[in-house]
Amino acid sequence: MAKKRLLITGANGLLGNKAAELASRNYEVTPLHHAKPLHDNSLEIDIANKEQVLRIFRKLQPDAVVHAAAETNVDKCETQEEHAWNVNVEGTRNVAEACAEASAKLIHISTDYVFDGEKGYYKEEDKPKPDKLPWLYKA
Repeated sequence: MAKKRLLITGANGLLGNKAAELASRNYEVTPLHHAKPLHDNSLEIDIANKEQVLRIFRKLQPDAVVHAAAETNVDKCETQEEHAWNVNVEGTRNVAEACAEASAKLIHISTDYVFDGEKGYYKEEDKPKPDKLPWLYKA
């Protein structure tokens, strides 16, 4: 039986790199990176480029995608709001739409920075309070 095909966005980051390493034991993994590939079989992708995302997903036909790509530099997100929006919102939308088209399962990794830090021990049901991230709720 053939291994399931798994794509991992953000495979040059800490989480994506480790996920690619561990998943390769049980899946046919294609790591996707934007800069500094860490894997021999990694493909470069700009998740903010919808056509590029669709083209890669159509070619690789993944069974599942671990979406770990993001702009995680909080200071950069606050000073380069359009860049943060393009990567973290539009890029994620592009990956989700490509998954839907390919009938691939999507595992989305997000951050605790959508909360203000007052409560701690957050759950999925908690209401976000990104007071320090005004670009997140851009009109």
